[in-house]
Amino acid sequence: MLSPSQARCLLAVYSLSEVYGRASYKDVCKLLGLSKPTVHNALAALENKGLIAKKPYGAAILTEQGESLARELEARRAHLTLFFSKTFGLSMDQSDLAALLLLTGLNEESLQKMGCMSSAAPAPEDQDNE
Repeated sequence: MLSPSQARCLLAVYSLSEVYGRASYKDVCKLLGLSKPTVHNALAALENKGLIAKKPYGAAILTEQGESLARELEARRAHLTLFFSKTFGLSMDQSDLAALLLLTGLNEESLQKMGCMSSAAPAPEDQDNE
C-alpha cells in the first residue's frame, strides 16, 4: 500500500510529466509544499516499487506500471474529492486530503464497497506484493 506522501508524490510526478514530459524532485517539492527529505524518501520508495525511474539531473519519470497506477489513483481521487465536497460541504483542499487518506488507508475490498474502484489498474496495496 502507498503511504499518503507516496501517493501524493506519484500523482505529482504524473501531473508534472503530463505538462513537462518529466518531473524534477525540486518541482515535486514546490508543487506539494513538502520538504526535500520527504519527497526524496517518497520517490525512493516509489522507485523501489518499480513505479518511477530516476533520470540524470534529479528527474523522475513514471514507469508503465507507475503511470497505470497514477491514472487509476487520479480517477479515484477526483471521484472521492467531489463526493466529500458535495456531500459534506468540505473545501476542495480538505476533500482532496480526505480522498487521499481514504485511498491510501483502506484496502481494495473496502474501496470496492464504496464504489470507487475501477478495474483499469492494480490496487495500491497490490504494488507491495510484487
